[in-house]
Amino acid sequence: MVDGSTGMRAIFEPGWTWEADEKPLLGSPDSCPMRHTGYCMSGKLVVRMIDTGIETHLSTGDFFEIPPGHDAYVEGAERVELILFAPPEHQH
Repeated sequence: MVDGSTGMRAIFEPGWTWEADEKPLLGSPDSCPMRHTGYCMSGKLVVRMIDTGIETHLSTGDFFEIPPGHDAYVEGAERVELILFAPPEHQH
C-alpha cells in the first residue's frame, strides 16, 4: 500500500474462541483491547461487543473494522482466514 500499511494473514480453526485461545496469551483482559481492520477471505467469524452484547457476523468477502472491547469465535466447521491491515504507526 502507498501509505505504508501492512497486511497479515490470520487463520482460526473450527472451534477457536477468543476467550479460550487468545485471552490467556494477552494476560486475560476482559475483552480484546485491539482495533482490527481487514478482509475475510473464508469462513465465518462472530464478533461480539462486550459492553452491548451486539454480535456481527463476518463471512467470506466481508471487509471489517472491529473496535476494541470485543471477543470472537469461529462459527461452523470451516476455518476462518482473514487479512488484517495495520497502519504504519503500529508496525515494528
